[in-house]
Amino acid sequence: MKIVAVCACTVGIAHTYMAKNAIEEECKKRGFECKVEAQGGLGIENSLSQEDVDSADIVINAIDVGIEGDDRFDAKRAEDRFLKVGTADAISDAAKVIDQAVEMAKKAEEAAASGAAKKGLFADFGKTLLNAFNTGVSYFIPVVVIGGVFLAFSLATGEAGDAGMTVTNPFFQNLNTIGSAGIAMMIPVLAAYIAYSIAGKPGLAPGFVLGYLVNNPVTIDGTDVSTGFLGAMIMAVFAGYFVKWMKTWKVNSTIQTIMPVLIIPILSSLVLGLFYIYVLATPISIFMGWLIDVLGNLQGGSAVVLGVVIGVMTAFDMGGPINKTASTFTMALMAEQIYAPNGMFRVAVAIPPIACGLAALIARNKFDEADRQMGISALFMGCIGITEGAIPFAVKDLVRTLPGICIGSAVGAGLAAIQGIQCFVPHGGFIVALATNNIPLFCLDIVIGSVVAAVILIAMKPKLSAKADA
Repeated sequence: MKIVAVCACTVGIAHTYMAKNAIEEECKKRGFECKVEAQGGLGIENSLSQEDVDSADIVINAIDVGIEGDDRFDAKRAEDRFLKVGTADAISDAAKVIDQAVEMAKKAEEAAASGAAKKGLFADFGKTLLNAFNTGVSYFIPVVVIGGVFLAFSLATGEAGDAGMTVTNPFFQNLNTIGSAGIAMMIPVLAAYIAYSIAGKPGLAPGFVLGYLVNNPVTIDGTDVSTGFLGAMIMAVFAGYFVKWMKTWKVNSTIQTIMPVLIIPILSSLVLGLFYIYVLATPISIFMGWLIDVLGNLQGGSAVVLGVVIGVMTAFDMGGPINKTASTFTMALMAEQIYAPNGMFRVAVAIPPIACGLAALIARNKFDEADRQMGISALFMGCIGITEGAIPFAVKDLVRTLPGICIGSAVGAGLAAIQGIQCFVPHGGFIVALATNNIPLFCLDIVIGSVVAAVILIAMKPKLSAKADA
């Protein structure tokens, strides 16, 4: 039997090569012919040619992220001779993985003989989505780091004013420009590589375009709407599966040559871009209008209730439309010289990334090395009031991340409401403490909210066990 495999972990260091060695050693024990490609942090090693793939009885992908050259395996997928597992699965029990591969090869031969149906477009949908989101996170971590670090250094030198933190030093203005570019690219990169993980290289172009589209205002009935990372995740999945479907089209050889560079990117971007603008963005704009009305009614009621609502909204989509709705509401009140709701919001914006960073650095048995790298960046971003620093953690594990950061932000904003904290500038985090009416309590509320959220995150997160950091 001939087996070919690809190994790739999230970070591209330890687990990639440990999985490769485990598969090679197990195949050697059984006398199987084997070739394993590693896609690590330094690139592709021991590359598999199309001939290697076509001549194999079974293909194994021991991966935690999307890989380059995924199209090589389309024929094997169609033949049901393709097994996808995690790197941790191969490391912990390579024998079981090879047993699965052998069994799959036997069933594929039986199915071919009996004419059994092939797997559909949405086969292994849940695993595909999880892998896609992990891929998006893996590729946009460096972009997040660029944005967070440079913005942190530049804004730390700024002065608080009516327009937020103003950086006057020319050198730090340039750092701010670089950091802003990183933040602007973060969502398009996330969308592009989620689509890439699902559909391969042809998914990149529409992923980038749709990611940019959802991250910038689209005017719907006079209202500017952007859907941020939630919109990016949704549209990236649509793009991935739409492109994956287009790749199955039966066309003549002339059309086939221009499919990946002309027809697929243009048609997918057109169809899905218009779908977003005419279908998805409109209900979001209605929802946002409703939220603003609700917030306006809450202003006349309990300050604590308002603080809790603002805190939850701030953390819920981490810089997305709901967060921006709360921000717009508080800034509108600032124009009327009402600064307390802005104080609540500016406490809350810092809590999600700080909490994620603290949890990742403290609970080393529950967060892997990639999480800890993201955590350092998240701490930087939280200190300067950039809620988007929590997005990598939410994308990777939304169910366990969202409750903690929402509760922590609600606690911090609620405390700010009780204490009457006022913030006089439209920015958040520790760097604007001097622009508040109570510096110690403003900082304390951020700390308390972050600690509460971090404790919840750690409590909800399971131990890594076999899936140790890569």
